[in-house]
Amino acid sequence: MTPRAHLQKALNLIEGHLPRLLDEYPDPADFWPAFAGEADSLLEEAGQEHEWVADKLESMLTFHGAPAP
Repeated sequence: MTPRAHLQKALNLIEGHLPRLLDEYPDPADFWPAFAGEADSLLEEAGQEHEWVADKLESMLTFHGAPAP
């Protein structure tokens, strides 16, 4: 599996959890730490693909209507 394919698989898992997180944590002050708990380790793992992963995370947050930080 290529590094991007591995990262995309992890991004897909995060996106699958995103609607639940948004429902469970409607207050942005609660949502962002919960989301960071899922996303930060992936960003650390991304290495040279950090910007690509960050862009993908931002796109999914926008798509799902996440609150502004």
